[in-house]
Amino acid sequence: MSALQILIGLGYVTLVTGVGIALWSGLRDMPHLLRAADLAAWTAAIILVLGVLLAWGSELPALDWLVTFIGEPEIEGPGLSLVLMAALAIPMGGGRRRPHWGRALLYIPALLLAAAALTWLLGANGGNAYTESITPLRFSLAVCAGLGARTWGQALQEMAAGIQGATWSSRLPYTLLTLAAGCAALVSLWQRGMVWTGVDPVVRGGIAAAWLAWTADWLARNADPRWRGALTTVAALLLVLVAARGG
Repeated sequence: MSALQILIGLGYVTLVTGVGIALWSGLRDMPHLLRAADLAAWTAAIILVLGVLLAWGSELPALDWLVTFIGEPEIEGPGLSLVLMAALAIPMGGGRRRPHWGRALLYIPALLLAAAALTWLLGANGGNAYTESITPLRFSLAVCAGLGARTWGQALQEMAAGIQGATWSSRLPYTLLTLAAGCAALVSLWQRGMVWTGVDPVVRGGIAAAWLAWTADWLARNADPRWRGALTTVAALLLVLVAARGG
């Protein structure tokens, strides 16, 4: 088992612990346990960030020494984007401070992404299945998808708590997605004379669909929490699928 697999496994187990603590705190009305849930989330985020640095170190000259020192083989593919998304999807505290079982839902998107990354890495024998270089578009999509997944977790929590006029915000992932898509289109137009030349048609369609879903979510910010939650879920899942496929 590689060092990366061990790190992602530890991050996954830590996230499961955080979900369990948050769920137990809400069901038993034990607010003092919320700090323990936040601590587990912070620990999982740090572990996954270390996994990202180790996984992408072979592509980054500044981190190549780390990969060589540990002896980690070159790891490429969608699993790397999944690890980055899982790290960014973990909420750093915040949320509802009153004990409620819905707080556990904050960590569900990150938990699913970490599980998907670990499954892919184990199935690909450490992820060395094929080579796919890091591109600015691929990295940007992974960042947008990770932040979008965090927003999805906030939406799930607010819907579970039954709050009218939910307070979660999709402004950051929506803005970043708009900038990433616009910059990629302008660069392609400048270099090749055509918009989106050389980009997978599935990725192009996915980006457009995710952008439209985030636009609808932003326009419906004063709508019923269940309606907004459904839009956020669709937008986040579309963005995760596109980011996992690559740019």
